[in-house]
Parts: sequence; C-alpha cells; structure tokens
Amino acid sequence: MSRTRTELLTFLRDRAGLDATFDASRDLLASGVLDSLLLIDLVLYIERVFGVTLDSNDVAPANFRTIETLAGLVDRRMDSSPRRVA
Repeated sequence: MSRTRTELLTFLRDRAGLDATFDASRDLLASGVLDSLLLIDLVLYIERVFGVTLDSNDVAPANFRTIETLAGLVDRRMDSSPRRVA
C-alpha cells in the first residue's frame, strides 16, 4: 500500500472510528463513512499533510468514492505541484 493510501486510511480510521478490517477499496460514500463534516476535515488534512491544494472541481464524489480513488487524486496533485527549492 502506498504512503498516501496508508496516511489516508489511518486518518479515516482515527476520525471515523473505522476498525482495522476497513479496506481501501470500500465505498466511503455508500457506506456512510464520509459525511460533510468529515469531508471538510479530510480536505484540510490532505492540504496540510501532503502540501497540495484541492479546488472545487477536485471535491467531487468520484474523487472521494474510495481511499484508492482519493489517494490517486492526491498523488496526481503532488506530481503536478511545483517543487520547493530549499
């Protein structure tokens, strides 16, 4: 499992009280895990931890359907973000 998927799964397990058997391919919306308040927390977490900005087009049900689809979005955003030079 990628670092992105692991981080997102850990966040959702902690915040939504998911047990260890929750799978990264399980539907977050259909299962009722992701509600509007958790969605806001999740977007803020992603922006802070991964250093990306999600715009309104990114916050679409298709992108937040599963941890796998969400990790794909985050990875694409990280790949397209300008790199900081130290």
